This record gives sequence, structure tokens and C-alpha cells, in this order.
Amino acid sequence: MSDQQVRLYTLSDLLLYLWNERLSIALGAAVGFCLALVLFFTLKPQYEIWMIVTAPREGVERFDFLTDQARPFLVSGSDQTALTDREYMRFQQSLRGPAVAAVLLRMDGMLGGLQQDTLFQGGASDMSGSGDVANYLERHVRMDPVKNSESLRLTYHHPDPDVGVKLLRNLVRIGDQLIRQDARRDVDARIEWVRRELKMTLNPEHRQTLTRMLMGEERREMLLSIDTPYALSIVEDASASPRPVFPKPMLFFPVLMMACMVMGLVLSYLRVELGKRRTSHDVR
Repeated sequence: MSDQQVRLYTLSDLLLYLWNERLSIALGAAVGFCLALVLFFTLKPQYEIWMIVTAPREGVERFDFLTDQARPFLVSGSDQTALTDREYMRFQQSLRGPAVAAVLLRMDGMLGGLQQDTLFQGGASDMSGSGDVANYLERHVRMDPVKNSESLRLTYHHPDPDVGVKLLRNLVRIGDQLIRQDARRDVDARIEWVRRELKMTLNPEHRQTLTRMLMGEERREMLLSIDTPYALSIVEDASASPRPVFPKPMLFFPVLMMACMVMGLVLSYLRVELGKRRTSHDVR
């Protein structure tokens, strides 16, 4: 059996091959440049908008002004922390949901701003209902955990930085307000129940206990009325990048030109191989 000889290609062979294919490479580079130029002027620039939020940790301190007699009937420190954690988790789960989207749609200018977010210049999306907006938010609003903390970095991209900042702020505010409204309804229901029991109870000890409970619920109702974030804390307010993050000319043009150059080499190789097969077939 004869020994098989393996042809080893060297760097000089590669350079010679590239030189022989210089026309295909140049043609591919020209096509890539033209394609990049067309896309650069037809694609909408995208700005990055971000915001950092975290769990509320001042829940226990909110009750520091209460009297020592009323404090035992309020939520304990550990329970209050668990409550704020649950509300923060609920905020994360509902932020991009249909309930938030429905409120966002009713805000002036929000639907038009969302419809501007298309890939090419001059285009407009046809989203209209809360379901469409919820699907859009699910795809375009990212929620990434900040390393070694409970904080979340909300990231969003939009052609108009002002619209993007406004949308992200409104999104967070709406999600927080919906949770606050549910909490206020629960507190109002408990206040109504305690007041009804006070009218029916004659036992002095029971009345004292109910009175203290009523005082605690009324003070919590007052805290819920304060115009500050309830289910979260804002670490860094929404802001936009000073320049578009896409497309970037220094990356966009070289990548497309390189891809088209490689495609030119592949097409040239396939053309040569196809020619060889046809010649071999003709000889037979």
C-alpha cells in the first residue's frame, strides 16, 4: 500500500490564494460598503435608556413615630420586611403586564411614541391594544439584576431619547401606583371592619385592642397617601445615552464589509468547483 502524501498549506499559499481572488474580495468589500451605507441611512438610530431600582428598605422606619402602645399591634419588623419584599417582587412580575400597559395607553402621547419604535426610517408599528403593548414591553424592556445587590437595571432602546426616558419613568410609576392602590384598598377594608366591630363590642379590653388596631391602620393609610414610591426605591432615575448605541459606524461598516468579502470568497470557490465538475462531466 502506497503512502498517502498530505499537502500542507503554508502562509505563502494563503496569501497567494487571496491575491488570486483579489477581484472577488474587492467586489465583496464594495458590495458590503454600499450595503452598510444604505442601511446606515435607512435604519433608525437607537438610544439606550436605563433606570436602576431596588427594594424599599425603609418600611420599618416609617413607624418610628408611633407610640409604644400602638406598636405591638402593627406589623413587626421582620413581617414588614417580608411585606416590602413581596411588593417588590410583585412590581417586577407586573411591570410589563397588561394592567400596566392598559394604563400606559391612556397617557397622552405614549401610544404614538411606542409606534415610532420601528427598524427603518419612516415606518410606524400598528400596535393598538394593551395586549400588543404588553408584548412589546416584554420584548423590549430588559430587567437585569445588579451584581451583589437586590437592585434591578431596567434597560430600554428607542429612536427618541426623550420619549424613551418618559416611557420608562411612566412605566415604573404606573406599576408602583397599581400596587399602592391595592394596598390602600386592603387598609380601607380593615379600617371599615375594625370600626364596625367597635360599634358592636362592649368589652373594654376588646375595645382597647380594636382602638389600637384602628390607630395603626389609619396611620398606615396616611403613609400610603404620601407621594413617594411604595413598592420600590429609585436608585438612579431614568436617563438616556448621549449618542445612539446603534448603528455604530466604526463597527457597522467593517463588519458588513468583512462579511461580504468572505461571502465573495465563498461564491468564487463554489464557482470554481462547479466549473471543475462540469469539465469532468464533459470529459466523461
